[in-house]
Amino acid sequence: MKETYGKLPAPKMTPYLLSLVKKGDVYDLGTVRSEDMPLWSGHPPFRVLPYKWHGDTEDVTPPGTLYNDMVITCMHAGSHIDALNHIGEIRDGKVILGQDVDAEDAREWWGCNWMDGSKFHPILLRAVVLDMLKFKGGEDTGGHVTLPRKYAITAEDIRGCMEAQGVEAKPEIPTAFLVRTGMIKYFKSKMDNYGGDAAGPNLEAEKYMASIGGVLTGSDTVSYEQMLMGEHPVHRWMMQNGVLMNEVLDLEEVCEAGVVEGVYIALPLKMKGTSGSLIDPIVIS
Repeated sequence: MKETYGKLPAPKMTPYLLSLVKKGDVYDLGTVRSEDMPLWSGHPPFRVLPYKWHGDTEDVTPPGTLYNDMVITCMHAGSHIDALNHIGEIRDGKVILGQDVDAEDAREWWGCNWMDGSKFHPILLRAVVLDMLKFKGGEDTGGHVTLPRKYAITAEDIRGCMEAQGVEAKPEIPTAFLVRTGMIKYFKSKMDNYGGDAAGPNLEAEKYMASIGGVLTGSDTVSYEQMLMGEHPVHRWMMQNGVLMNEVLDLEEVCEAGVVEGVYIALPLKMKGTSGSLIDPIVIS
């Protein structure tokens, strides 16, 4: 592997990662994408369009038939990873990306030329699954039991959850911290109130996870961070510091199984110019 992406290490199945696999159970964290799934406000709709239907094409010689399709989507529909170019910040009238890159210098007719999806590589990390809903307790937030709306998950919460689950902080080990709030229930039931007012880590919590090995952090919400306003302070800090973010992860099964540690694997799509990638990640325990 010639280059790595942000703080992610080059993918390698190390003896330590192998030691985390006790039973070989595989948990799928990906979500089903459909035209009626909840999306972040302002993102384009997801559509699957039949392009060629059985019997309508000469691509295949009878008696064979063929169906093909086109998909219209952004890279933030369902389970996904944000590219480091996704969120910038305004400084002195300019939009600045990570590494002090001027966003205008990164713009091409085909998309963004800095840290776009084509730079992604396979992700292979220690997984720490934080069942914050079980640790903190939840409430009915509109039809499902989740952490309270807009609750700030703090560094103290992260430390407390890890201690309660018997998970050791290992700053020297690149880790994916995955936070369950319960909000994915709204995504699965396709309810409009799966939105940006979910609980999520505040900046203090994000910096703490980064200090103990967190090169990638994610959750089961569409906004990841505690989104009091649209300024995205946690997103901005992560983009500026090379920490990767996953959103809309289905952590229900892995948490129901009581898995707190394992191996995290995700394979982002290498697509030129994009601001992220659809993923269907797994945890192996």
